[in-house]
Amino acid sequence: MLKESVKKNITAFAFLNLLSSTIVLQGKTPIFENQQLQKDLYDFYDNPDFNFLFEDICKKESIEENNYIDLGDAFQLAYALGLLSMVQGSGNLKSVINLSEEESRNNISQFNLKETSAMNELITQLYLSKTVDKSRVLVKK
Repeated sequence: MLKESVKKNITAFAFLNLLSSTIVLQGKTPIFENQQLQKDLYDFYDNPDFNFLFEDICKKESIEENNYIDLGDAFQLAYALGLLSMVQGSGNLKSVINLSEEESRNNISQFNLKETSAMNELITQLYLSKTVDKSRVLVKK
């Protein structure tokens, strides 16, 4: 009897955990605006190199081009578990990543090579686009 293996999707919380851990290990600023991050990640949603990372995350589209991916529940769980801390500043909700490098390495070890490599590239491209396009800011120092 053949058993069919079931491929598990990365949950929205696992995505946020992998993203946060990768940011820490890449030495990026561990503060981001929640809304802007969700908007910026939308650009990667349908990219074949990254779309498997978003399988359990809904994308939201609007007429006004305010498209984003919905990480709302994942943010709430991340706050409850201490992965992130909430910071309110100038009207925009920001998150601070509460992970050490050791915790980040441990978190990343829970994912396979394909997932970690894709997230590394996604973070690299995300931050590269922020240095090129100064009109949109994901992370403020």
